[in-house]
Amino acid sequence: MYIRKKIQIIFMSVVLVSFIFFYSYSGNTNDPYSIHTEKYYASVSSRWYNYSGSDEIYLNGPAISMDNPKLIARIKERFLLPPSSRTEPYELKFPHLNDTSMGQAQKVFNILGNKTEGFFVECGALDGETRSNTLYFERHLNWSGLLVEADPLNFAMMEMKKRKAYLSPSCLSIKPYPIMVSFKQAFNVGKISDFKPGYKGIGYVDVQCFPLYSYLLALNRTTVDYFSLDVEGSELEVLNTIPFEKLDIRTMSVEFVHVKKGKDFLREFVERRGYVLHSEVVHENNLANDFIFVKSPRLV
Repeated sequence: MYIRKKIQIIFMSVVLVSFIFFYSYSGNTNDPYSIHTEKYYASVSSRWYNYSGSDEIYLNGPAISMDNPKLIARIKERFLLPPSSRTEPYELKFPHLNDTSMGQAQKVFNILGNKTEGFFVECGALDGETRSNTLYFERHLNWSGLLVEADPLNFAMMEMKKRKAYLSPSCLSIKPYPIMVSFKQAFNVGKISDFKPGYKGIGYVDVQCFPLYSYLLALNRTTVDYFSLDVEGSELEVLNTIPFEKLDIRTMSVEFVHVKKGKDFLREFVERRGYVLHSEVVHENNLANDFIFVKSPRLV
């Protein structure tokens, strides 16, 4: 009996020590977003997501048109980070991976052929590498472009990748004018939340959003060879803000799985804007659920 009791005490002690070690090693706290207190995250947040004392509050709302000169100037000044130099090496986690997308890049390549020096827009861009739909074109075909990412933690990681494209710490507006939103941070499934700006819940952050057309005016661009849109359910609202008659967007990949009105409604909406459904890209574990659209030959 004494020996059995001693063995039980030793066993429980080992379990307790193991638990304490794991808990301490994992950095677990009551805050599942404790990583957000890291120094680099705090630096990015204070530089790009701090709107106190700024003019953003006065450049939001229905009264501010997409082509408002002050708005365009503000985007240029504050919300566009220039591309890294072509001579500066990438800082990629998997540099030998030829295509980081889940098949979208190959579909667009098949449509556009071996096109070099094209221009892309990708939103959400995540960390600039993980399942990026545009990195292949940038690395291998000398494309440039714009990467839009709302989550400060993702943006901090993307900034370190040394992408050769403009980076924007913001989000695409779901209205035809600039707005501020409360954004739910969750790595690859972060999205605009239903809370109003100013919400202080753990893992939520206020983010400035602009219409796609405003970004392109700030970049002096009207032609986009490839537009990648993956914003966890707000795709239809974003597309509805785009003045397609003023832009030449040649191909698009649009995630459909989270669109509330369904994939058929989304497809028909885009087709009415002058596009033809080329194909679908579907991957297990919901890593891809995208339509690939190409601009109708009648409109090219």
